[in-house]
Amino acid sequence: MKRARAILVFLIVGVCTLVVYRALHPPQISEPPESSQSTAVKCDQSLWEYVYHPGRLQILEPCISVIGTVDEVRKESDGDVHILFRLDQEFESLLNEKNLLRQHGDLVLEPICQGTVRQADAAEPCSRYNGPYFEPEVGQRYQVWGTYVHDADHGWNELHPVSSMQPIPMIHE
Repeated sequence: MKRARAILVFLIVGVCTLVVYRALHPPQISEPPESSQSTAVKCDQSLWEYVYHPGRLQILEPCISVIGTVDEVRKESDGDVHILFRLDQEFESLLNEKNLLRQHGDLVLEPICQGTVRQADAAEPCSRYNGPYFEPEVGQRYQVWGTYVHDADHGWNELHPVSSMQPIPMIHE
């Protein structure tokens, strides 16, 4: 009888623990996959006309979406913004050795023509640029859409140009 009572108490405690855990940590519901039509809207291929020396960027995937957190934002002389983006674990396969060694394990995001152009060969393409413009915040999570490229000049992988940066609301537990 004592053994049966101990098993019953053990089961009740286990079920209560599971119920409390599920209440505090609800399962994440994934969104349905985007249609190719909505993907095309997220990646604006016309942005390539404003990229200076596009031949240095080898296209690995014309349109991808990643999720992560902004680690650092730096304005470049070509008018682009250089963003170090800490990818969520499911996207880490996009990184190469140069991302790990020279970009602190981050993917580089390059929204184009975001600021003052001080580099002569980038001035003309950016002079015709009319957006989109982004104001990324360090520490903020985003879903980012853009062209996944290998930057042959630097050796790392990037999203360049970036077409969309949508903030993801923080969930406080």
